[in-house]
Amino acid sequence: MQLRLSQALPRTEVQVAREAEKLRIAQMAWTDLSDANQMQDEKIDRLKALRLARLAQQQD
Repeated sequence: MQLRLSQALPRTEVQVAREAEKLRIAQMAWTDLSDANQMQDEKIDRLKALRLARLAQQQD
């Protein structure tokens, strides 16, 4: 039994390491997604400003 317990311990450490790696990857993906959403919002704002500027030119 003691042998099995000591053999199971490294697996547990490996599992913890895998979970930590999954969490790290998920956090990086979330950051990337958040950055992409922010860039998309900025692009939409620029397009709205261009549209308003064109409308203003057409009305002049």
